[in-house]
Amino acid sequence: MNFNSKTGLILFLAVKGFKQHLFGSIAAAFSIALAGGLFLSTIKIQDQTQISFNNASGGFDAVLGARGSKLQLILNALFHLDSSPGNLPWEQYELIKKTPGVKEAYPIAVGDNYLGYRLVGTEPRLFVEHEWKKGQRYELRRGRIFSSMAKEALVGSFVTQKLNLKIGDRFQPYHGLNFKEDTQHEDVFTVVGLLEPTGTPADKVIWVPIKGIQHMEGHDEALAQSVSAVLLSLRGATGFNLEIKYNRQGNQATLAWPVAATLASFFEKMGWFRGVLEVIAYLVGSVGVLMVASTMRSSMHERRRDFAILRSLGASRFIVMGVILGHTFIISVTGSFGSFLVMQGIGLVSQRIILEETGVLIDATNLHSSDVFILSGIVGIGLLGGIWTAIQAYRSDLAKNLLPVS
Repeated sequence: MNFNSKTGLILFLAVKGFKQHLFGSIAAAFSIALAGGLFLSTIKIQDQTQISFNNASGGFDAVLGARGSKLQLILNALFHLDSSPGNLPWEQYELIKKTPGVKEAYPIAVGDNYLGYRLVGTEPRLFVEHEWKKGQRYELRRGRIFSSMAKEALVGSFVTQKLNLKIGDRFQPYHGLNFKEDTQHEDVFTVVGLLEPTGTPADKVIWVPIKGIQHMEGHDEALAQSVSAVLLSLRGATGFNLEIKYNRQGNQATLAWPVAATLASFFEKMGWFRGVLEVIAYLVGSVGVLMVASTMRSSMHERRRDFAILRSLGASRFIVMGVILGHTFIISVTGSFGSFLVMQGIGLVSQRIILEETGVLIDATNLHSSDVFILSGIVGIGLLGGIWTAIQAYRSDLAKNLLPVS
């Protein structure tokens, strides 16, 4: 019997065994797919979320805000997720703006919303001068940038899609960061521009002139000359100098710098969640291996006479062993492919949820070289479930298995 005929025979019998034990084989493959998909998704979502959040900082190195938590300041000013820790006097903005080494400084004011989407007041030059990503400035899909002295609005792409806003639409904001029908302001803003998507939290914001927030009806007049935060781009070692000035020696403001390091510490604190999901994946994977072993043992028991006859016709012990491992390999490959599909499903759902909640677009579905190694490892782990049965098949007694079954 030549090599090709041996390989063909092993493959034929392995496929036959898979079909004969279809339910058990599919159940084992599904367990492997679930474990592998969960493991891949856990790693990919956390890694890609951290990378995407770092890239979604809008091109800013630091945020200056009221005394308080650096993380809260970043989440509020750059990601529009948390409440503002307080306000800074306008003079603080003027001071930091003129500080040597400060490349850009843009004031923002928050505290209002429209149907749950935040209004952020700033200066129109942000959309003309600033690069939210290296080499990329904000682009208009339609319309123009708002005027600093008018009640006009520039709408992010996500808000445009969700609220179906168009150029010329008029709306009345609501007080606070959460939508409540009884907190509507009398001020009326007109939509004058729609922004192109950026894949950053800026897409989830309605941008208005900062004076429009400061002087809005119902706001405390004492806050008319204050800002919620100042977004900063810095040169060279300026960040170190400002860190000492505001965080170590001063007590009037907090400098959240560097943004990437602050976000990294936040994700490190969430590492326990990844650990929990990985433990669950390992447990499900163990169940998958046991199911493969059970399926192989059942297949061996039901086909032991067939294998004995095959050996009496000249097939070696290695062919019988190969049939068992071939059957296991088919289950493992099916489970590995299923892992990819499970990862895709979890990734798409997670990607949509993160985008809707934060405005940050993550890449949670594409395969990378490291993922291919993990998928190969899943096949190897699945094969473990069939090794013991394959060894038993190799050691099986030919004469005993040829005896009639009573």
